[in-house]
Order: sequence, then structure tokens, then C-alpha cells
Amino acid sequence: MFNISSYLEKFKNIGQSERLLKETILSIIKEVTGIVLGVGNIKVKNNSEVLLSVSPAVKNTIYIKKELILNKIKEKSGQNIISLR
Repeated sequence: MFNISSYLEKFKNIGQSERLLKETILSIIKEVTGIVLGVGNIKVKNNSEVLLSVSPAVKNTIYIKKELILNKIKEKSGQNIISLR
């Protein structure tokens, strides 16, 4: 007999890695700059580019500490983010 719960188990973790990457990036930005952002303010494209939907003042603050943020992201997640936009 077909068990629907075992079939649906395959779809349980879809999108989980992207959510974890976003949360890691947000926690690092908060740690380095003290700025608290929401998950809705960030988009990750191709696991290499981070797009921020925030004010220009916040972007400037993040851009000033860009190298430190990118190094910490690589350290914690093991993924090499190429750019923050």
C-alpha cells in the first residue's frame, strides 16, 4: 500500500539550505554592524550573490564592512559569497 507520509517526506527539506544561508548572513550582519534585518530584506541568487532590499544608509554601513562580513560568511557557512548588493 502507498504511504503518503513517506512520499511527502522527500519535499520536507526543499529550500532549507537557502533559509539557513539567509539566517547565517543576517546574524553575521547583526554581529558586525549591529543592524537588525529581516529575512524579507535579503535575497540570495545562485548561492553567490546577496541582494539587500534596505535603505541606502544601511547599504553604506554594510558596504564599509563588506570584507569582514564576506570572510565571516565563508568561515561559518563554507560558501564563498562573491558579492553583496
